[in-house]
Amino acid sequence: MILISILIFAGLAYFFAVFLKNKKVGYSLSFTFIALFIISLVLLISNEYNHFGMEQVTNKTTYQIQSAQKGSNLLLEKKLGTSGKENVYVYRTPETANAKKPKTTKANVHVKNVVKTGNYSAATLEQKTTRWEYKNGFYSFLFGISDNNKEFVKQTNTFKVGSDWLVLTTTQAKQLQKKMSSKTFKAQMKKEGAAYVQAAVTKAMQANSSMSSAEQKKIAKQAQKEFQAEAQAKLIQEVKK
Repeated sequence: MILISILIFAGLAYFFAVFLKNKKVGYSLSFTFIALFIISLVLLISNEYNHFGMEQVTNKTTYQIQSAQKGSNLLLEKKLGTSGKENVYVYRTPETANAKKPKTTKANVHVKNVVKTGNYSAATLEQKTTRWEYKNGFYSFLFGISDNNKEFVKQTNTFKVGSDWLVLTTTQAKQLQKKMSSKTFKAQMKKEGAAYVQAAVTKAMQANSSMSSAEQKKIAKQAQKEFQAEAQAKLIQEVKK
């Protein structure tokens, strides 16, 4: 509406200045519409550059997320650019679990990504998005033609994942996968794992010589889990270095 008003005020100012026979009245009306033209123009510029008639509105949405790679609890961080200062996080949601490509956070300097690891019952993404919106219908009617409603301002993405999740860069994830799939590493883990389990069972039997076969298997199973967790943690630390 403001653009239409500017055109109308300019046209009326010209009309009264040129075509009205009573020049005194004509110039008075012309100056009035010139003033209205200037005021409208200032308002339009203020809306365009200073968001006059608008306010920042923040909306919060929480999504349940899944690992970017199936079969593991993994949140991936992808570095962008040569400096590596900008990044996006790669994840999936239940709705996009079978999609060809996973979802990513917005690549924008005004987007902040935060990862919190703790005792969470489910992995979630909390998005707080701030946009410019018109204060009321009047301002929307006046400046709506500018097409700047819902203009993006900033966003904060907070990932909340359990302590059993891994947070790695895409480069680290590739290195981890490559090392874990190597024959040398598998053979080493098999050998060290067997020794770890045997040592745990032997220690338990020394403490209780009457231990049954079922109890020994239980100790061995628990020791295997402990070894795998320790080996994975050690390998992750090596990759992160």
